[in-house]
Amino acid sequence: MNTTIAKPEIEILDPLMRIPEGVLGNPYPRLANMREHAPILWSPEGNQWLVTRFDEANSILRNNKFGKRLDKWRHPNFLMRGAIKYMRPGQNILLQDPPDHTRIRSLVNTAFTPKVIHQLEEHITEIADGLLAKMLRKNSSDLISEFAFIIPVTVIAELLGVPASDREQFKAWSRKITMGAAGGGCPMRIFDSILAMQGLRSYLSATIDRKKKSPGNDLISTLVEIQAESNDRLSKSELLANAVLILIAGHETTVNLIGNGTYNLLKSPDQKKALLHNPDLINGTVEEILRYDPPVQVVRRLANEPMEIGGVHIKPDDALTILVGACNRDPRANPDPDRFDITREKPKHISFGAGIHYCLGAELARTEARIALHQLFDAAPDLRLDDTPALYKGPFALRGLQQLMVTTR
Repeated sequence: MNTTIAKPEIEILDPLMRIPEGVLGNPYPRLANMREHAPILWSPEGNQWLVTRFDEANSILRNNKFGKRLDKWRHPNFLMRGAIKYMRPGQNILLQDPPDHTRIRSLVNTAFTPKVIHQLEEHITEIADGLLAKMLRKNSSDLISEFAFIIPVTVIAELLGVPASDREQFKAWSRKITMGAAGGGCPMRIFDSILAMQGLRSYLSATIDRKKKSPGNDLISTLVEIQAESNDRLSKSELLANAVLILIAGHETTVNLIGNGTYNLLKSPDQKKALLHNPDLINGTVEEILRYDPPVQVVRRLANEPMEIGGVHIKPDDALTILVGACNRDPRANPDPDRFDITREKPKHISFGAGIHYCLGAELARTEARIALHQLFDAAPDLRLDDTPALYKGPFALRGLQQLMVTTR
């Protein structure tokens, strides 16, 4: 175990262990205190390093001496340790290093090329417009459940080749699985997470079996064909593990991106007005949302060898958790970082990671968010928040709202 720890006057916020009451709604002041104290802090409670500054985080993400084999890290809570072991029997690209990561990513990437994403734009627009036509007939609507959730879950389901009509079941499984990753090691939450993972795996395993008999024009069918041709290129367990990852990651983060973006625009009338007056600002708006209130707050790496970074000595098999929200608001990278500014010149962020593990679905998420926000404010320029408090849900790693009640009347 490392012996270098943070100075006692700094209260460490370790998101993998526990989140104090009230912090989930606005963690940024606490993250700022940590960031200004040191670029990398040791968490005795979590047995890991916490990275808080942009340059150090960017360097770690781009350095292949830091890997993704986090099965070498032991969670301090024995219940979480057992749950993590069970939840990772098959390796997906989120947990692999080269050459396995390179091999599988090249196969999965076929569904996320710029050409494929561009072909989806008209369909995404149609989905958004259809949802808005229903939503805006009412006095008040939950933008999360009625709009932000449905767009990405429909698109990712269709890409994979599973029925989008099962989206409520996907939502239930995904919610329980992601909550199992929250700190604290609550036995009931862990149990629910394991049951949900069993349910999702069984569902996708049955889908894979059906695709073997009756393939379609979708990603699972393509991967089933590859797996049948050569187990060396893609094993069945790898196929299943990556199907689970794509279904969950393919909608959870984008729901949060659309929801966080809408919320921050509605809280900042000057920014909303700027976007309404100049729709060409939409690309920069999405980038500023990603920087200011990122949907993914945690990215993790494991040191493969000893090294010095951020003024600390990192040992082999040390775990490093990059606190994305802290790094994105580092004033060394972005001036006046606590200001939400959609006209910001090239905002710097690591919300999609960097290096060889850069998010596979980044362009799809950007496209969905851009279209969703554009169509939303084009159809409802007078959209505003109602009086219902907006509450952020857990876990800390996936920052998003439980609901967002809006009205145009």
